[in-house]
Amino acid sequence: MYMKPFLALLFIFLQLAIFSQQQVNIFFSYTNSYCSGARPTNEIVERYNTPNKLPDFKIKIVGKKTNLVTTDSAGCITTKLYPGKYLIFLTEQNNKNLFINYDPTCTKMLKTSYGELFIEKGKNTYKINLHFPCNPCQPNNKP
Repeated sequence: MYMKPFLALLFIFLQLAIFSQQQVNIFFSYTNSYCSGARPTNEIVERYNTPNKLPDFKIKIVGKKTNLVTTDSAGCITTKLYPGKYLIFLTEQNNKNLFINYDPTCTKMLKTSYGELFIEKGKNTYKINLHFPCNPCQPNNKP
C-alpha cells in the first residue's frame, strides 16, 4: 500500500540528484591565429600560440539554456550548470584591452562556437582555451 508512493518519491529524488545543477569554476584562456601578411618568426608564432587568461570578457554558454557570464580579472567564472554539453559563443561586448583577433561587429564571429564544455557530475573545475581565428568578415585577413 505504501510501497508505490515510496518508490515514486525515490524515483523523483534520484532524478533530481542526477540532473541537478552543480557549481563549477571555469578558467578561460585564449590563443590567436597570426593574420598579418609577412611570414612570422618563431617567437611571434610562439606568442600567438601561448594561452593567455581572458579577463573581464562576456561569454555566452549555450546548453539546454543560455547563460551569459563575465570572466573575472583572472579569467575565471563561477556559475551553476547542469551536467552535459555546452557550446561557447562570444558576445558583442568585449574587453578592448586584450590582444585578440575579435571583431564584435562581425556576425560570423558571433554565430561561431569557439569551444565545447562537458560538465561531468561531481567535477567542479574546468579549463577551456578559446582560439580566435582571423576575422572572417575581412577577406584579406587570412592566415
